[in-house]
Amino acid sequence: MFKGTLGRLMIGDWGDQLDVRFHLAERLARLNGKRVLDIACGPGLLLAALPDSNEKYGIDTNPAVLKKARQLNPRASLKRASMFRLPFESGFFDVIVMANVMPNVDFDCTGNARTNQLKAIGEAVRVLKPGGILFVTAPTAVWFGLFRAKGKKRLEYADLDQLLKPSFTYEIKGWNPLPPFPYFLPARFLKRIPGWFVFLEWLCEKGFFNKWGKFFYTEAVKTVKHKCKG
Repeated sequence: MFKGTLGRLMIGDWGDQLDVRFHLAERLARLNGKRVLDIACGPGLLLAALPDSNEKYGIDTNPAVLKKARQLNPRASLKRASMFRLPFESGFFDVIVMANVMPNVDFDCTGNARTNQLKAIGEAVRVLKPGGILFVTAPTAVWFGLFRAKGKKRLEYADLDQLLKPSFTYEIKGWNPLPPFPYFLPARFLKRIPGWFVFLEWLCEKGFFNKWGKFFYTEAVKTVKHKCKG
């Protein structure tokens, strides 16, 4: 688990430590020597979790949060840009992160939800190297069965599966089966138990939460296209 200033910023932005982005941050902290793009990076918390051996890139449409991201990641390359038109050449990145930024699910977006999601994933596919990894997290339909914000749609397992299937090999897993209320108490109770977070990660990796977790989590590997020899 992250401690100090970064840990406090994560809790302040994401809420309790059962948020799937804490699990993702732990995974990103193990990367080395990669060129990494965080799409809709916000204040740059996930970029800050990356070791400095990685090349860090981030895009967001909000100049205010980009300013915060620059303060937290002074060596990162950060640009104001849309996820629907990434300002990078094809095959540029080893790793791409889309953490709770699915169009029409995590934020309201004009136009057809399916079209927007295909376009966002398509741009990620374009700038990702063959064999590169796309990390995706998103709230599940279980979560939105309890909380539905105006303008946002439910994301079913089949929806995410269809978005990833044309270009990736992957396994969609679930994260955090605990009820949302009271909001902050589950983590406050669990953090008193030694090793609770590692155990929760192990359960996630084993697929215990695939059908009833509050979040989807996947590490999708871009399929290498082989040309047929004539």
